[in-house]
Amino acid sequence: MLSCVNFSNYIKWDISGSSFTIHDVTGFTNNVLGLYFRHNNFLSFIRSLNLYGFQKVINFSNNAKRK
Repeated sequence: MLSCVNFSNYIKWDISGSSFTIHDVTGFTNNVLGLYFRHNNFLSFIRSLNLYGFQKVINFSNNAKRK
């Protein structure tokens, strides 16, 4: 799904290739998830990622503030 250019508006690798970004959660959920999984539930997708060791990366560039 990450290598498919048709989905680059929704999800794509970052410049380094070490992580990916979901740019449009609604579009990703409605147009991509159902093609690769038996569900269209974004939170289930996130839980699956966590199960396989993926972690959320917080980008502090672009003047974002730390919490």
